[in-house]
Amino acid sequence: MSRDALDTKQKRLAHYTAFLLRALLPAVLIVAALVVQFADPQFRARIRDNAFDQLQSFAPLPYRDELPVRVIAIDDDSLARIGQWPWPRTVLADIIDRLTAMGARVVALDIVLSEPDRTSPEQVAAAWPKQPALQALLGQIPEHDKILAASFTRNKVAIGFPIEAVASSSRLPPVKARFLNFGGNAGDWLPHYGGGLASLPLLTNAASGSGAISREPGSDGVMRNMPLLYRVKNTLYPGLSLEALRLFGGQDNLALQVAKPETTGQVPGIMGIGLGKDIFLPTAPDGQVWIHFRPLATERYVSAIDLLEGKIDPQRVKDHIVFVGATAKGLGDTIYSPLDELIPGIEGHVQLTEQLLTGETLSRPAWENDLLVATLLGAWLLLGFMLHRYRPIWSVLLTVLVVAGLFLLSLWLFVSRHLLLDPSYPALAVSSLFIVMMVPRYLRTEWEQRWIKKAFSRYVSPNRVKFLQENPQQLELGSVYRECSFVMTDLEGFTPLMEKSAPNILSDLLNEYLEGLIQVAFRHDGTLDRIVGDAVVVMFSAPLIQADHAARALACALEMDAFAQECSSRQQGRGIPFGKTRIGVNTGTVLIGNFGGKTMLDYRALGDPINTAARLESINKQLGTRICVSEATVAQCPEFIGRPSGHLVLKGKTIAVATFEPLTAEQAAQPHIAEYLAAYALMETESPAAKEAFLDLAKKYPEDPLAVYHAKRLAAGESGSRVVITNK
Repeated sequence: MSRDALDTKQKRLAHYTAFLLRALLPAVLIVAALVVQFADPQFRARIRDNAFDQLQSFAPLPYRDELPVRVIAIDDDSLARIGQWPWPRTVLADIIDRLTAMGARVVALDIVLSEPDRTSPEQVAAAWPKQPALQALLGQIPEHDKILAASFTRNKVAIGFPIEAVASSSRLPPVKARFLNFGGNAGDWLPHYGGGLASLPLLTNAASGSGAISREPGSDGVMRNMPLLYRVKNTLYPGLSLEALRLFGGQDNLALQVAKPETTGQVPGIMGIGLGKDIFLPTAPDGQVWIHFRPLATERYVSAIDLLEGKIDPQRVKDHIVFVGATAKGLGDTIYSPLDELIPGIEGHVQLTEQLLTGETLSRPAWENDLLVATLLGAWLLLGFMLHRYRPIWSVLLTVLVVAGLFLLSLWLFVSRHLLLDPSYPALAVSSLFIVMMVPRYLRTEWEQRWIKKAFSRYVSPNRVKFLQENPQQLELGSVYRECSFVMTDLEGFTPLMEKSAPNILSDLLNEYLEGLIQVAFRHDGTLDRIVGDAVVVMFSAPLIQADHAARALACALEMDAFAQECSSRQQGRGIPFGKTRIGVNTGTVLIGNFGGKTMLDYRALGDPINTAARLESINKQLGTRICVSEATVAQCPEFIGRPSGHLVLKGKTIAVATFEPLTAEQAAQPHIAEYLAAYALMETESPAAKEAFLDLAKKYPEDPLAVYHAKRLAAGESGSRVVITNK
């Protein structure tokens, strides 16, 4: 099969492949996106949580001081004045009695009192069993836990208790609320907890309400939502916020509205909780409520010591729900809010209660999944139409508009409707859809570009093709001065070889040789300037600027020399008198550009540095070397290893060019190189001893052509390292 036929077959195969990709990839992506949406809630939750935090940060809820919620903080000041925690239960009873006397309607304790008060008289008496008089005296003082229980009885108090995934205690508080299920059993939709840690039965029985106080922040430690209901050992408990709100409204019942899976137009699960006739608190299907956070407001907090010392205005707690909890460092628990604030744990209950009072809790729209499906299908149809009819930029614009529209819609719903719509996942899905629809088109275009590049690169160097593909404006008449480096090669004895060899053998031999040299040049990102017979000219730093062009040229020359020696040895082994390759390397400023007029362009460099490189190549024959490098190139190669070969005054020139022969590290370490450098130093100073030094070198190392050359030159009466070249 011919190369053209093979290229045509590959092009047709690429066309069919692109067609299949255009048809299948979008459908596969849409199905995958929907599977993740419905079947991988954890992955979706991570994306949704991030979007939720961004919306919260952009539009946090403002603080409203008029809401009847207050916090009595067991803070560092209070601990310093009253003493370390736990305080005597009489202090807590005093706090509760004072709050009720000031008009507080509900006191909610975010505190666990699971052990007897160690400061109570009976506890102290037990520590002094041999002091009957002291025990009799202490027996006349009421027990602290009974004093606190009496305070609970006189006032409307809700006491919290933490729940646990696995039961560590069999004691649970009594359920004070009465649950009424409508539409189904709410417990079926709640996570199951194995137990909890209740306060003393004396206290829980005396309290008006019991509420769970456990919070479950996300895996990143950020609290975004809280449950209103808990199922502990198949028993329902309200959260502390809901219990406080129930007592605040004077309600006994909590009406749980449940939507069954077969209910049309509703997401299965718990729909919400009713408090009396006029209040309905919507929830997520699992009883959770998403909190629209506000920044932490210290105005909501009152220090416990200020309350006990009578320093607060009763109006601050009158007709309020008052939470009592720890905020002192090392005592109270802390969590992160979506606003990236480290807040006291009790703040979650406070902000949830505020929003239950105002009805400003967040919820997720039931039509979120429908929006995702509609967006993906609509984007698929529109992108398919636009990619077929219009330029890709319009498809890019459409994708940007859809993504931006999703984020704006989400922001508007969040601020105006208190709906939490995640824009990130649909935006990610639409962006991915755009990519997979662009990939086939890109692959087809890329394949065509490669096909053109492959065909074009048979004639010019790949880096020039790549440059012109990326910069088509450069394909025009024009030129610029630029410093470049050049490598010039020539094959010795090629003309006699032509006269002795058959055309087909010579053609294969020359093509193999030239292809090897060109491949070396391309490996070093050189640009093939021209091929003249068996000679090759390679330039560096054109058309693309290469800061290390001199080093690239030198490395290219060394690799070309190694290839040429191997090629010559191989051909001579076959009985073909293949000569050695001479190489010249030079650096200088030249005029580069496209020359030749509008009919035919030839990209090349013009200037004396190219002629100098050619003359350095030819001078190898006189010096006996294979590579001759100018000082202009060596000066830009700090790691150059080599030896000077002379200051050459080339034909037609008056200024000498310092030249060098590059060496490998192994060659440079040989003894005769050090002797050569010492003799050369004498020659540069025109010392009479230079002649004897080089004659000795030529005698000791007759295989060193450069030493032999200078020995003959000095023996003929010349002196110094300046050499006038008379041939071309």
